[in-house]
Amino acid sequence: MFKLKYVGQYILALLLILLLGLQIWTYYLGTTDVTFKRLLGSEPYVEITDLSLRRYEKSAISPHLFTIDTKNEKSVIERLKQDCNLKSVTSDGLPNEAEKTDPEMVAVIEKSPYIYVSRSYDLAHPEKGRMCIVFRDDKHLYLFINGNLEGGKR
Repeated sequence: MFKLKYVGQYILALLLILLLGLQIWTYYLGTTDVTFKRLLGSEPYVEITDLSLRRYEKSAISPHLFTIDTKNEKSVIERLKQDCNLKSVTSDGLPNEAEKTDPEMVAVIEKSPYIYVSRSYDLAHPEKGRMCIVFRDDKHLYLFINGNLEGGKR
């Protein structure tokens, strides 16, 4: 049943299964819902009908831009206000980090009917408060939020 000459093949098969399991796990960790929960601390709201995520390639603050589709925008904004401790601002009140990250996003923010930004945040220690920016265009609601600093604790 178990032949000693096949031990190398058994070890290789076990390592391949382990590799496949790790790939599936990392894919799961990168999904939109898991990232939303990790960054905001709560599951995606039931009012959200569709949620997509854009990660930015190079940035010290590891930003994420969620595109949110919802039928009850007021409710989603109220929940985001609680989770991110948001205040209403004009386009002049945008953090410099957001302007450096994505100029195209800033152009959309400036045309938004409303802009909400976190009252306080700590980019060096995101667990003490993340920078959140909520805005919208004609079709979608957006949440721009920072992750952890590059080289920082993940």
